Amino acid sequence: MGNQVLAVDIGATKVALALVDETMRVSEKREIRVSNESDLWSEIAKHSLEIVSKVEENFLGVGIGSAGPLHLTTGSISPVNIPQWRNFGIVDCLRKTLDAEFVVLHGDAVAFIHAEHRLGAGRGVENLLGMVVSTGIGGGLILNNSVFNGDSGNASFIGHHTINFDGIACTCGRFGCVETYASGPRMVEIARSRGWKSETHSFIALAEDARAGNATALEVIDEGTRALAVGIVNTLATLDIRTVVLGGGVTQAGDIFWNPLRRHVKHESRFTSFLENIDLRAAELDRNAGVIGAALGVIAELEKFDRVPHFNKQRG
Repeated sequence: MGNQVLAVDIGATKVALALVDETMRVSEKREIRVSNESDLWSEIAKHSLEIVSKVEENFLGVGIGSAGPLHLTTGSISPVNIPQWRNFGIVDCLRKTLDAEFVVLHGDAVAFIHAEHRLGAGRGVENLLGMVVSTGIGGGLILNNSVFNGDSGNASFIGHHTINFDGIACTCGRFGCVETYASGPRMVEIARSRGWKSETHSFIALAEDARAGNATALEVIDEGTRALAVGIVNTLATLDIRTVVLGGGVTQAGDIFWNPLRRHVKHESRFTSFLENIDLRAAELDRNAGVIGAALGVIAELEKFDRVPHFNKQRG
């Protein structure tokens, strides 16, 4: 067994853990459901110890990709959709539990775009915006071929950019955030408030009904993609970049999502002449993008000091 990183991908509804080696092979993957009733840290600690016990002397460290906000200076996190974790010291907890020298934290969408830049849809692009559209909405940046975290680790916090200050109340405390219109659960909630009914009340069901011509489903997805387009164009205009890689469960709905999104992005960008021909790309990596990106946080740090073999940019 080669050198291994424990990757921890913390999202709004689940935490994924896995071993990732320097060739980006993923093994021992496990998922923990996020619940307000469960002791989430105890579950993470238990599974982390079990997974790392299989590595022995080849353990390089822990890479964490987490929903935000993050607090990089203290190694703590306060994910909007995990209310029981406020200023939770995830870095110290994992360092002490696993006796790990290297524990690297960054945002889950940053981890996503790091993986896509090195292995997927963003290869060869110098400047990239990454978007994860799922239970929540997150953003991550590659600028000048490097991960950009910002001062606190929360650069490109797009899901909680307000696009309507008189709009819907968000769980973050603001009003009219992109996430309140464009995340999967919020689109479902808006559709239900307008009379849409389904046995599962999931975004998958909403997308299926939209494909079948349901007017409410089509209307809500159109509004959600418009909100997302405004957030994307605002961010691209601020940074003067033009390439976006999008992933997450909502983006897997196919044309019923991508067609209105492309139309709205084109419409919004026409008012900014330097943003002609925005390049929207679908993520190429599978559900392992989050854990691969989390592991890259450790591997990239160690590569700087020649502590691991330099990464082969061709997917192996």
